[in-house]
Amino acid sequence: MRRILIPLFFSCLCAPAWANLTYKVDIAAPDELKTLLANNLELVTLASDPDMDEATLAALLGETPAAAKRLLETMGYFNAGVSVSRPAADVVDVSVTPGAPARIHSLNIDFTGAAQGSTELAGVEAELKADWPLPLGAVFTQDGWDAGKKLAVRLLSLRAYPLAKLVASRAEVNPQTDEVSLSLSVDSGPRVEFGKIRIEGLQRYPESVVRGQADFMPGAVYSLEKLTAFQSALEEDAHFSSALVIPLTGEIKDGLLPILVQVVEVPRQKGEIGLTWDSDEGFGTRLGYEHYNIFRRGYTGSVLLDWKRNENSLNFGLALPRTRDGYSHSGNVAFKKSEVQNVERDTVEGGVWRLRQRGDIEARIGVEYVLDRETIGGVEDRNNQAVFATVGWTQRKLDDAMDPRNGYLLDGRLSSTLGRALSETAFVRGRARGAVYWSPGFMPGTWLVRADVGEVWAQQTDKVPSSLLFRAGGVNSVRGFEYESLGIAGPNDSVLGGRVMATGSLEYLFTVAPHWRLGLFHDMGNAADSWKGFELARSVGFGVRWLSPVAPIAFDLARGDTDRKWRWTMSLGLPF
Repeated sequence: MRRILIPLFFSCLCAPAWANLTYKVDIAAPDELKTLLANNLELVTLASDPDMDEATLAALLGETPAAAKRLLETMGYFNAGVSVSRPAADVVDVSVTPGAPARIHSLNIDFTGAAQGSTELAGVEAELKADWPLPLGAVFTQDGWDAGKKLAVRLLSLRAYPLAKLVASRAEVNPQTDEVSLSLSVDSGPRVEFGKIRIEGLQRYPESVVRGQADFMPGAVYSLEKLTAFQSALEEDAHFSSALVIPLTGEIKDGLLPILVQVVEVPRQKGEIGLTWDSDEGFGTRLGYEHYNIFRRGYTGSVLLDWKRNENSLNFGLALPRTRDGYSHSGNVAFKKSEVQNVERDTVEGGVWRLRQRGDIEARIGVEYVLDRETIGGVEDRNNQAVFATVGWTQRKLDDAMDPRNGYLLDGRLSSTLGRALSETAFVRGRARGAVYWSPGFMPGTWLVRADVGEVWAQQTDKVPSSLLFRAGGVNSVRGFEYESLGIAGPNDSVLGGRVMATGSLEYLFTVAPHWRLGLFHDMGNAADSWKGFELARSVGFGVRWLSPVAPIAFDLARGDTDRKWRWTMSLGLPF
């Protein structure tokens, strides 16, 4: 009997007085403050704690008014009243009388150090004034105050003062008048300039490939923006698989900041062989070769052969690394042979380009040459050539390049011959394209709106090289119609290019599984000889999007409004 009573006695001593004590907390406060208290008061966050007992709850009830007042002060309520009661064993009431919020009465920001009187400081002060999160009259919040202090230091560190630091800050509250006086002091530290660039990891390529990516020279005023652009340029350069730019702030001497660049090179040569597949052309073969150190100067040379059922091409390219002025240069020559919509065409084209990439914008200017020899419907031959200058501009601003939900793509190009010099006729050619992704917060899915407009102004349209005129139909155009089947009717069911073209698409995309999305779309557009004779062709369809590791792949099925036939297409990547 004794063996049974002793364990039972100890188990009773160890058992809590209230097993599984639970309760709910009702907070009476404005919504914004109610959320703040519900997310941070231990009285609320520990309500479901399995170890909760009467003693712990009693302690929390006593601590809650002071804890709640501290939280309310972070939102500017310094005279709030808080009461806590327990009307039932499983209910706790928290009642808040917030009172009037404290507002900013005065603000004093003092900058010390080498930045005093500098042009950089004038810019910092102007930007700080525009972006300061707690202007006079605003309600004080601790988050806003912390953000303001960080902003004052960051704006200086972005410019010539990377060692800037906060040395003092004070927020004085007058509870009688509900006014807050803010003051802070920032030490800029020394004015810093770029020092020498130290490079690690180069074995195959000359240092000029790295140094040319920096749009600053040693001795130039330090700028974090320039340093970030240097990093981005190296990451995008074909010579390197990875790159890291490190400012050596611990080695600043005489106001010069050394920069360390670490790169991982790609092999000097690369070959490519494979099969391709296109919904318009079917299977094809691709052979490619690239050399990344032509003339031992880091020039990139390339040869690419594409062999398809109805279109073959041979391309030669040469690209020069970017130089310190931010520009890179390239040239190419291509030979193409195709048969599309009963038009046989042999094309020779080439050009030289001067390009500049800055952030998400690429600008380019160049001179191009095109020679077209074509047979139309087996009965008519045309031989046209043109030399023309081109300017172009592209911007890609997306939240995610692989799976865009919001953002846009813009592209514009304008070309013109120099009269009839080396050209069959004088002409001007313009084209503008755009795509917008939008995911509204009030509904699931993403809307995609796409547009493409072009026109050729020429003295004699039939003297313009055919590849510079416009056709529509197929992938990234009007799905549901054959590739380049929309244009001007020619002999023997051939399709000729028109002087004007416009296409557009409205598409709705929504997720059906991880990495898979379903799309519903309506396309429209056409190509014609003039806007007066322009008639829209329309199609509707649906498709599946697979977010592959390489790029988004789209499988679409669409029906045009003329022959009512369903046609399917496959595309890789973004609209352009």
